[in-house]
Amino acid sequence: MSAQDPAAERLFAFFERLKTMSSIQRFGTLPMIQGENVASHSFNVAILALLTADYENNPAINTEKVLRQALLHDFEETILSDIPHPIKHRFQGGKLGKVLKDIVPDLVRDEIFKELPQPLRDRCTHAALTAKDGIEGRIVAAADAMDILMTSLRELKMGNRYFQSIFDVGLKLLERHGEFRFAQLFMDSARSYRERDYHAEAQPTFSDEFVDPVSGMS
Repeated sequence: MSAQDPAAERLFAFFERLKTMSSIQRFGTLPMIQGENVASHSFNVAILALLTADYENNPAINTEKVLRQALLHDFEETILSDIPHPIKHRFQGGKLGKVLKDIVPDLVRDEIFKELPQPLRDRCTHAALTAKDGIEGRIVAAADAMDILMTSLRELKMGNRYFQSIFDVGLKLLERHGEFRFAQLFMDSARSYRERDYHAEAQPTFSDEFVDPVSGMS
């Protein structure tokens, strides 16, 4: 039997931390009807980023890089947990956000991938540190805002009025990424969906929810 690779003694600690992503709740300062965790958020951002990249049909966009950055963009939260946007940026001129901006790079470099073999550690560290850099990073940032809108619309659909302000914040964040055609399409659809949600006959999930059952007209 060959000697055990020393890296194997530490490796599973990384996967323990990975698993905690599904137990770290987002929007912790707000009451939610359907909770959301960091793992599901990261998955949603990856899907939305992929759709955005594909819709651009731009050979300069590295889709693998988009997905890698999207999946790892919040990985530091396995240690820091999720800190809501208003908490980071509202008080004392956004002092906490500035402190986190200083802390997170060192945390990424020194802690969150430390159990991985060096080649994997270097690759993941680079992806996490550059998650919002370049055109791929801007796509990830746009997808991040899209997921805020998705979460907000679902909560609003279920009657949670606390998320109206979060919906408005999500729109403002996504407006910064109007360079992407899918971002524009998503914003238009989100606004339309929110307006139609006031309809007395609105039902969740289906795109034909407003079709009159008699006339077949929307």
